[in-house]
Formats: sequence, C-alpha cells, structure tokens
Amino acid sequence: MSKQNVTYKIRPAARLIHTIGSDLIGDSYAALVELVKNAYDADADQVNINFNYKKVNNEDALIITVVDDGHGMNFETVVNKWLVPATNDKLKRKVSPYKKRFFQGRKGIGRFAASILGQEMTLLSVDKTGEKSTAVIDWRVFKTDDFLENIELLLEKQKTDKPSGTTIEIIAKDEPEESKISVWDKTSIEKLINELRKLISPFKDFEKDIFKINLSFNNCPIEQFNDREFDIETYEIIKFYDYRISGSINSQGNANLIFENNVLSDSKQSEKIVTHYNLENGRKYCGDIDIDLRVFDREPEAIDNLINKGLIDPVSEEYAGKNEAKRLLNEAYGVNIYKNQFRIRPYGNGGVDWLDLDKERIQNPTLRISNNQIVGFITIQPEELSRLEEKSARDGLKENEYYFGLKELAQKALKELELRRFTFRMKSLKSRGRNTLQNNISDLFSFSDLSKNIEAKLEQFKVGQENIDQIKSILKTEEQVKAGLLKDIQKTISIYQGQATLGKIVTIILHEGRKPIHFFNTEAKVIERYIRYYKKTKEEKSLEELDESIDGFRRNSKLISDLFKRVNPLANQRRSNKKNFNICEIISNAWQIFKKSAKDTGIEFILDCDEQLIIFGWEEDLFTCITNLIENSIYWLTLTNQESKTITIKVSDSDKSIKINFKDNGPGLTDDEIESDVIFEPGYTKKHSGTGLGLAIAGEAVGRLNGKLTARKSETGAYFQIEIDKI
Repeated sequence: MSKQNVTYKIRPAARLIHTIGSDLIGDSYAALVELVKNAYDADADQVNINFNYKKVNNEDALIITVVDDGHGMNFETVVNKWLVPATNDKLKRKVSPYKKRFFQGRKGIGRFAASILGQEMTLLSVDKTGEKSTAVIDWRVFKTDDFLENIELLLEKQKTDKPSGTTIEIIAKDEPEESKISVWDKTSIEKLINELRKLISPFKDFEKDIFKINLSFNNCPIEQFNDREFDIETYEIIKFYDYRISGSINSQGNANLIFENNVLSDSKQSEKIVTHYNLENGRKYCGDIDIDLRVFDREPEAIDNLINKGLIDPVSEEYAGKNEAKRLLNEAYGVNIYKNQFRIRPYGNGGVDWLDLDKERIQNPTLRISNNQIVGFITIQPEELSRLEEKSARDGLKENEYYFGLKELAQKALKELELRRFTFRMKSLKSRGRNTLQNNISDLFSFSDLSKNIEAKLEQFKVGQENIDQIKSILKTEEQVKAGLLKDIQKTISIYQGQATLGKIVTIILHEGRKPIHFFNTEAKVIERYIRYYKKTKEEKSLEELDESIDGFRRNSKLISDLFKRVNPLANQRRSNKKNFNICEIISNAWQIFKKSAKDTGIEFILDCDEQLIIFGWEEDLFTCITNLIENSIYWLTLTNQESKTITIKVSDSDKSIKINFKDNGPGLTDDEIESDVIFEPGYTKKHSGTGLGLAIAGEAVGRLNGKLTARKSETGAYFQIEIDKI
C-alpha cells in the first residue's frame, strides 16, 4: 500500500480573539489600562477616556471612547501589525520612535482586550503624514465556529489634514449573555479611577515627557459622576505619611536609603542608611530597584494628625474628615510594582499582600506593620536587566528566584523602617523604663500597694487600728504563701527561656554532631568486617586492626559527650538549686558551642577572666545570657566584610559587683537603640527572619542573677555590660 505525505496549516478558530481578551486580559479595568498603555507607546502627551450614555438604534448603550494625540498608525501598520495577534513588533523595537519610551506592551495581545468592554469597536488612526486608517470590528463575529482566516473586517484609508492620533470608540450594550453597561456601577467606576490613579508611578518627572490621563462622563446615571471630568493624578494622601523609607538598591544588594519620621510635622527627622543586603535560600538580585515605602499609623490620634497635615478629599475638594481620611487611605494602600513607570497588576491592590505583611504581623504585632498601613512604590528595570518576567495573563510576575529576591529586598528595606518606627514609638511612651517579665510577675504577686490602699480606705471609714493591723497581717500571710508559687513560676519561665535559646543553636548542634555520627555509621561496618574475618581465620592480627577503629569511637564519643555537656544547662527539664559556680567555665562552655562556626567565619574569641571567680546563683542563667549574646555577634559578624572579626569578653571583680563586658567589632547599635532600651523589647529584631527574643531572654536571665544587662555606646561594634550585684 502506497504512503501519502500530506501537509496542513494550523488554522486558528475565530474564538481565539475572545480567548485572548477575556481569558488572558481578564477584566474591564485591565482592558482599559491596556488601551492607555498603547497610547503611551504611541508617544502621546495625553489620553482621554470618555463614558457617554446614550441611545443607539433605540437601545440603551454606553459609548466608551479612548482618544490619544500620539503618532498614530498608517494603513500598513493597522493591517500587518495592529490586527495581527501576538506580533513581536514592539518586542523587537523596544522603544517608541519619537520620545524613546520603553514600550509597555510587548506581547501583541493587549489591544484585543477591547472585546471585553463592548460588542462593537471602531478604530480611527491618523499618522504623521496625514494618512487616516479606519477599521470597524464587531467582536461578536469571533464567537462563531468559523476559522479566523475567514472573518472579514471593514477597513478603509484616506488622506486628511487632521493631526495625528488614535481614537477607539467602543459600543457597549447589555445583551442576554453580555452585560457590558451594567458592569459599570458606582463601585466599579471608583475602582477604575483608583486603577488609573495607580497606573503611572508618581515619581516620574514628566516635565520633558508629558503623559496625562483624563476621565470624563456624560449622561451618567450615577449622579456622583454625571457630567464630570477627572484629571487622573496620584493620591494626595501619600504626601502626609508618618514614616518613609526611600532610595535605591543596586544589582549587587548595596542599599542607599533614607528613613524619614514625619509624625511630628514641625520637626521632620531623617537618617541616611547605607548597607548591603545578602539574599538567602538561592534567591537572586533582580537588577537595580528604586524603593519608596510610606507608612501610616491608624490609631485615632494618628488619623487626626493626618487630617491636620492638610489632607483634602479629591472628590469633594474639601478638607477630609475622619471617615474620609480612612476611606482615602483604604483606597491607596498596598505596595505597587512599576516597570518603565507603569504599574504591574495586581501588586498594589488592597487585598494583594505580596510581601506577606499581615502574616508577619500576626507573629509580631508590636514591631511589624500591616498591609493596610503602607502605600509603597517599587520600580524595577526592564525584563532584560531584572530577569523579572510578566505573566501573559497580566496577573503579576513569574515567581522565579529573581521575584523572590525582589520580595526579600523589599522586606529588608521595610524592616529598616519598622525598627526605627518601633524605637520612636517606645521612646514616645513617656520614656518609661524597661518592664521586664521578671518585674511584671513580681508585681503581680506583691500585695504591698494593695495593703496600703486598703489601709487608707479603712482609715477613712474610721476602722480601728487593731482591725487594720489584722487585715494587713492576713494580706502579708497570703503574700508569703504566694511567694512559693512565684518562685515556681519563675523557675518554669527560666526553663522555657533556656529551651528557646537551645532552639536557636540546634542547627549548630546538628552541624557539630553530624561528623561523629557519620564516623559511627561508616566505622561500624568496618568493625563488623574485621570481626567476621577473625571468626573465619582466628588471626590475632585482625583484632589489632580494631584498635584504630575503637580509638576513633572513643574520640568521637567524647565529642558528642562534650557537646551534650555544653548544652546541658539549657536542656534540663527541672531547675537545679542555686549554687556557687565558676564564671569563666560557664562562659567557655557557651563559646564552645559556637567555636566551629566562628572559626569557619574567621571570628577570634578573646576571654579575659579570673579562672577562680565564683558567683552564687543559677548557672543556667549566665549560660543563657552569654549564649544569646554570642549567637547575635556571630550572625552580624558573618555579614560584615572586614578581615579582622573579634568577640571579646572581659570580666572584672569589685567589692559590690561583678561586671562582664561583652564586645564585638560588628555593625553595632544605633544611639536610639541604646538610649531607648528598645533592643530588649520582645519582638525587636534586625534579623530578616529573627524572633526578637534573644536579648529579651538574656536580660531576664541576668535579672534572676540579681543583675542587669545593658547596652553601652562604643566606637566600634556592639557593647553589652552584665553587672551582677554581690549583695
């Protein structure tokens, strides 16, 4: 039987056009945004969008007109580019011909979004030479079962003396399967205005490259918008932020940022931040990025402060009240991403928390800010430089390693703001002293204030002193009974804090224990082989070969034993009694846990301590404190590029107290952090994924030793002092 070779051409169905519009572009807002982007690509100075409600053939209709004053298109461009789905023309040219703007549309599908807006469309475009091209499209014909090549469109061209530009007129009707008019209710129009206001980056300098968007309504059934015209401008509210972090991060992670505190508008404060951000877990730098994150407090007094700064409602054009201020903030919040000055949807929409701010805030509500407190603007470079690719469906960026790098950099920049905001708010609370958990619990079980208040009240009621003394005695007895319970609670807390510290060093324990365990696993097989050989041959020499293996077991067993011994103070389920213990030995044991990782990072440890120095208390508490301090120092020293890295502990003894001075030569602390004691507040952490418990636990532990942990100013690095009273 003869074989036949037959070739066929792929013939797209006409429905492909609706698939591109409805399925890839998605919604009416995105459809209009795509048409605005096309106007920008056409070097327009202005694009006007008009909603005109009128009768067409005795039917209710909405005429949506999009008019720009760009360079227009000639007939050949309309036929061979504009009407060709997925053309790569803009991808090849990259920039516009006159203003050299980076093209917003590169996939060649955005213009077909017009099918979402209405059933019929007329395209009228005039190029620079005066060639006028007209195309009339009824989108309903693309719903047939016919092939795309069989769909005929009406096109014509002629000469005109009108200026260049493009007009797209879309007729929308409510039909049984297509409700094109009623979709535009009050809520959706307000959302459209918000979408357009967020569309263009507010930081673009348009003095030389003008591009304005105008939105108008005629005969609109919604009174609020009827016969009104809106110049689309960015949100006025962004000028009245409480806190701001802005600047740039380059493609190597070097950040040049400025933090601003605008809570007290008459005394605005700013701080320059120059640092480097390392990325974790295989994430990659995504080119150069510009960051502008603005944070608003939402307490009642903060809203009053926002209004007092001069906030005006753009619709009523009057000074905003509290409800209007909250509404304006609700409209604006979100962290937007811009590329070539245009927003990438859906980032910046209120419900899109792509930085996981609300999730992080649940873990640490005191330090973290929520998604509805921030209005942010992040500008990325073009895809060729950033490796950040947009999805075809216009629903964000592809979540690759560069996207997650962008996300981490944004989170780290925001962390700079959160830390400084937290410090300011702590200092603003009437400069209160540090309230430790130890003090709070002790106050809870103290009846002294209660006894005084009862005594004063009884004296007012003329109760005799004998009766007063009896009541005070009862309270005193109860307090003594509760003292035992207080001690038990304090012991339990100290155990939990020790175990929390142990959790922080588990990775180090696993790392150090992995080598001995690997030796046991491999050498056990060697021993089995020698024993089998001896049973078979009875040669004494084979037993001698076991000596080296046994010696190896002995050495590695000691390593494991020493490792467990070092962390034993933190692993105890029960609290031992107070006793005299050797300070130098406890500090050395704490250092031994980190010795290997510190050596790998090139960190030198210097301990200056009298080896006979003894103190009375719980050794677990000093071990917990020193362990947390060392762990912090190693973390920050690892991130520095300096050649010499040191941790120094010097212990001094006096008649009244013992002082342990702990220093490193890492990044150190700011004056605000030291003066406000904010670093000891639970939850305060500079680490990207830290808990903020280390220093809080360290301070509590020293408190149980009748001492205090404080941060001191130092010319280089961090400096902590532990002072333990002997009395």
